[in-house]
Amino acid sequence: MYREDIEKIEPVNEGLRLTAKDGRTATLFFAMFDRLKQASPEQRLDFRMSFGGLRWDSLDEDISYDSIFEPENFPLRLSIALRPINMSEVARRLGIQQSLMAAYMNGSKHPSPERQKMICDEIHKIGRELLEV
Repeated sequence: MYREDIEKIEPVNEGLRLTAKDGRTATLFFAMFDRLKQASPEQRLDFRMSFGGLRWDSLDEDISYDSIFEPENFPLRLSIALRPINMSEVARRLGIQQSLMAAYMNGSKHPSPERQKMICDEIHKIGRELLEV
């Protein structure tokens, strides 16, 4: 799902309701994300629509449209030994700035072949860790 698929975004009690042009609706609840949960009401509403999701620059948070509309297919969070795992955590594990990882995810920047391998290797490592839990 992409930016042009979204018809409207409106604040609702403790979240944002997104309406797609095909009529589907989904709600993003702030409580599901630590940064949004701890943010002020003003910070929560200070987002922009990126190509593939919502972006809160001041909070360094990105959430894809797909993960909002189809959470069963795109888990918002995974946990390894009670530590939240999302793309911000993958970036942290690799020593990459979260904003750069977000740019890779939304396609506005492209990693070098070496960096791409490093990212894939880390995601595979996370998968192995999940098998051990």
